Amino acid sequence: MIKYAQDAAQWLLLELEARKSRSAAVVFLTDDNTKMLCLPVLENLLGIQTGDCYHISIPAGEASKNLASLSLIWDGLTTAGAGRDTLLICLGGGMITDIGGFAASTYKRGIDVVHIPTTLLGMVDAAIGGKTGIDYQHYKNHLGSFYQPLQVLIFSDFLLTLPERQLRAGFAEVLKYALISGRQIHAMPKTASFDDWMPIIRASADTKSDIVQKDPKEQGLRKVLNFGHTIGHAIESQALEMGYEVLHGEAVAAGLLAELWLSVQLCGLDVGVLNDYAKTYQSIYGILPLDEMKHSAIIDRMHHDKKNAGGQIRFVLLEKPGRPVWDVPVDEQNILGSLKFLSDYNKLMS
Repeated sequence: MIKYAQDAAQWLLLELEARKSRSAAVVFLTDDNTKMLCLPVLENLLGIQTGDCYHISIPAGEASKNLASLSLIWDGLTTAGAGRDTLLICLGGGMITDIGGFAASTYKRGIDVVHIPTTLLGMVDAAIGGKTGIDYQHYKNHLGSFYQPLQVLIFSDFLLTLPERQLRAGFAEVLKYALISGRQIHAMPKTASFDDWMPIIRASADTKSDIVQKDPKEQGLRKVLNFGHTIGHAIESQALEMGYEVLHGEAVAAGLLAELWLSVQLCGLDVGVLNDYAKTYQSIYGILPLDEMKHSAIIDRMHHDKKNAGGQIRFVLLEKPGRPVWDVPVDEQNILGSLKFLSDYNKLMS
């Protein structure tokens, strides 16, 4: 399901040739940024031009992960005359692979899709596992499906196209995988070079792939991948509605800090783990506009989280690194405590 570097290039070239021999359409989905910055990189890696393929491009950014953009993709596929044998190639970050996967799962009841993630977050997390979706009424991934891609092709060359802020945001998912797997947290690489990043990408991506294979529909074990995301998604959604630019990974990094605090309070996690992560968080991430967000509004977002059951807000928490527990009900008083901790820590960083 995941191929890297040369193996990925060889697989894609063979697949493109096979589709061409069958007169099956190949459609590329990009956003404004990846069309300009990443499509030329991919063509250079493959040694081909993609001008004979149909191209669909939508506006960049999380705000575009909506019904309007989904309709643009469906319209593009229809205009291209795409049939059930069409291959949709999603070239972009998590927004593109999420919405592209959803479009593929619904167009003519399902067409093949390949994800080529161009962000660190996409390479280690978003493009892997078959979760697709769009945001709806400012709720993260409120509409979606489970739909596995034909392949996920990872080329670390795309990291050279990213601003440092995007690399930092993607590193939040790397930190999550270190915490739930029990691996040591290492410093973020200083450059975007292949040698620095590929071992980190492989370790995180393979960890997710292994978990997804054991629990593809998130009935149990796969829920651990949501660590940091209950609070992180709520912060991200609230920021989006208020017009603040908070990247997904930045919100998840903050969510990890708050949910580690909850783990100390409710699951007996050693406070040293929280303190060590706090130092890492402080060294990498900036200050979020938490003072502008009402805690009650953030909690209201959590009530719409897909992990909830029986009217309870459910969390993934840690008993210790490498030992996550899921479906932990947490009352609003403790959630408020975690948000206060996060806000107070935010103030200390300012």
